[in-house]
Amino acid sequence: MTSASPVLSLSQVCKTYDGGVDAVRGVDLDVYPGELVALTGESGCGKTTTLKMINRLEDASGGSILYEDQPVETMDPVLLRRAMGWVMQGDGLFPHISVARNISIVPRLLRWERDRIARRVDALLEMVRLDPGIYRDRMPSELSGGQRQRVGFARALAGEPDVLLMDEPFSALDPVNRDLLQQEFCELQARLGFAAVMVTHDMAEALIMADRIAVMKEGEILQIGKPRELLDNPAHDHVSELLETPRRQMRRIRELDL
Repeated sequence: MTSASPVLSLSQVCKTYDGGVDAVRGVDLDVYPGELVALTGESGCGKTTTLKMINRLEDASGGSILYEDQPVETMDPVLLRRAMGWVMQGDGLFPHISVARNISIVPRLLRWERDRIARRVDALLEMVRLDPGIYRDRMPSELSGGQRQRVGFARALAGEPDVLLMDEPFSALDPVNRDLLQQEFCELQARLGFAAVMVTHDMAEALIMADRIAVMKEGEILQIGKPRELLDNPAHDHVSELLETPRRQMRRIRELDL
């Protein structure tokens, strides 16, 4: 993974709002092809702001963000967002258009040919385990929560991005669908090879899904490493505190097995 060049590289990235509020302070982060990096921490720690600066939904106040070695501040923000997939909290589907039209938004903006768009829509529906013949023409209101989230992933991948940005993508789902979609997402990422940055407040989710985890507090990254590294050697008391909930859950499950 680290033998390749990073597809994203953040160096000393900062975000200061009016009034001198420092939301993000000196963040360094590289994201490599095919890996999933989780940004985690308590509410207000700066993880979502960091995510939004990558595709310029927020502009950084300082530092640099490189996408495929190009500074994002030199790129057209609209074109940049079309180049990256985006999955928001909840499904974010447009309720007045069909599943196929929702998925095809970016390809249509990119002016793909109609036949190519149709093939891409059907292929993505199959990838997220929705039968195109059944679901292509359905409206979002006719879908379950898990089905809508699957369509949301399909839409994010429609333009063939090499980076997917995700803001709490599983948080609105019930536990059964959440677990199922987490597994399916990891399988899909392994199959397609895109990089992903996921914001989550759920440390257990980060431990299960991520290749590396960046723990943030008050706008800074306290520690970044593989899940096993954080479990074995937490570098900060706050990292230990965040790990205590999944540790306690695992201990409780072991006790039930006795």
